[in-house]
Amino acid sequence: METKVRAINRVTRVAGDLQSTEAGEALVAQGAAEYEDITRGGQAFHFISPTTTAAVIAVPTIACAGSLCNTAADGGESLIIDAVFGYSVAGGAVLYQAGMIYVLGQTRVAALAGGIVIRRNNGYGVTNDSVALATDAGNVDAVTGVAVGWAPLGNSIISAVASLGQLALWVPVDGRIIVPPGRVFALHVLASAVGTTWQVGVMWHEKVLTLA
Repeated sequence: METKVRAINRVTRVAGDLQSTEAGEALVAQGAAEYEDITRGGQAFHFISPTTTAAVIAVPTIACAGSLCNTAADGGESLIIDAVFGYSVAGGAVLYQAGMIYVLGQTRVAALAGGIVIRRNNGYGVTNDSVALATDAGNVDAVTGVAVGWAPLGNSIISAVASLGQLALWVPVDGRIIVPPGRVFALHVLASAVGTTWQVGVMWHEKVLTLA
């Protein structure tokens, strides 16, 4: 008995035939950009800290330049981190090296106050249905923000001209970091000299996951 396999278009809901090669191998091709479908559906978000924060020259404890808190109940949506970024607004008096560092909470903590606007990546306005709260208030809780928990994200960069705020950090994460319900994800910039100030941000999408 022959079986015919068809595919349903996720937008039009119309069924269409699948095709195969001469050898009978199914032809499957990616017809959209990698994050297009998630972004189109309104479940991809970003924030940028509105105020500047001085980079640290030693690994911090609870201080951060920006943080993302997942307020979902247990079993709810997780935050899948797609990328983090930052740019220096003011440069130090010397040439310096800087890189992004992060810490991810391992236990549920009280939700941080969210003072930063969260926006959709599809351009459809300020969101009101994200489970995340974003803040640059300066500190995370003592459970999340401990010195042994901070780790680097991406490569460091080196300035070419002193005293200019010219550097930008862009680090693709592509789902390698997941913020479960009740946890906090925080960012800071670690630099080789004082005097540099930064704004940082996060891009992520949200879905319910089975975490083990």
